[in-house]
Amino acid sequence: MIERQVFDWGVRLTAQPFKGTENSVMVMRSEIRNYRPGRGSEILITFPAATMQNPLRLLDAQNFTNAMTALIEETRAVQAELRTTATSKKKS
Repeated sequence: MIERQVFDWGVRLTAQPFKGTENSVMVMRSEIRNYRPGRGSEILITFPAATMQNPLRLLDAQNFTNAMTALIEETRAVQAELRTTATSKKKS
């Protein structure tokens, strides 16, 4: 499940693949800035890293990878949506 928040600067997507577990702090975020002609949308993705003190098990790493893949796919969809919205407003 990816949470979507809309702001005046763009959209923030949040994935929490370990919600309710000991690894619940491993939250992934993607911030997609509004489209700018000639520059596109700046995209920033943040996520915590596993450490020697708090490593991921193989199954958890696979879940993390699946969540990151889903977050990237949704980020690309939002990027296209913002571009389409911005260019259609410009034509109007």
